[in-house]
Amino acid sequence: MFYFAFDGAEHFYGDPEPAPGARVSFVPDKLYAARKRRTGRPVDRQLVHDDGLLVNEIAMDVSMWPSSLWRVADLEPMRPGPERRWVRCRAFTVVEQVPAWLAAGPHGEAVEWVMTQARALSSAQAEALAAQSDEGEAALTRTLWTRWSPQYNGCSPVGWALTALQEVVTEAARRVGPHLFGPDEDDEVEVLCDPAWLRAWSAAYAAALALGAPGFLAPEENARLARRWTTVFGSPDLPGR
Repeated sequence: MFYFAFDGAEHFYGDPEPAPGARVSFVPDKLYAARKRRTGRPVDRQLVHDDGLLVNEIAMDVSMWPSSLWRVADLEPMRPGPERRWVRCRAFTVVEQVPAWLAAGPHGEAVEWVMTQARALSSAQAEALAAQSDEGEAALTRTLWTRWSPQYNGCSPVGWALTALQEVVTEAARRVGPHLFGPDEDDEVEVLCDPAWLRAWSAAYAAALALGAPGFLAPEENARLARRWTTVFGSPDLPGR
């Protein structure tokens, strides 16, 4: 089984857009045009080894939070490659759309719930999250990661969702104002540095792990790890919960 993650037309270098039954083909000119927009300079119209349509064998290997996720088949690989769980394709056939939250694993719907709340995070909610005790949170997080690491290959117990979650919290903070940010002297960029918002981010991180990877801790431990988030936002009303 293979998956193609769609993240809007700007990052889609194929034609037509995914739809059930469509035969999607890689269009190099779309890739060249996107590179030119990003750099503002003429680009080398040559393909390199990792160009093409990226397809993942495992949904959790998708390295972004997709706007839509598609199961695909009949791959036309660009060239033979090493034994990996992804392939760059000239073309594939779309079989069906599947829930985007599968990128975070079998409990990804709960991670999507955390992501939705985080995307609209307000100053009042950030302050409410920050005001609560996080006692035991760090220890439980370490335990979860320790139990996961020896058994699994991948970015995290919830795929790349933690990276996406950090991005949406940062975007929410930017909507509030630039006073929440400060310079990172090493990278010379502006980063989120407000203490309350950083504690809000850590609460979102803990909740995503507790709700999205519940098999590594006891139920009462998962509840404690997610408590700051669920105290402010309630519990997700999801099937099976």
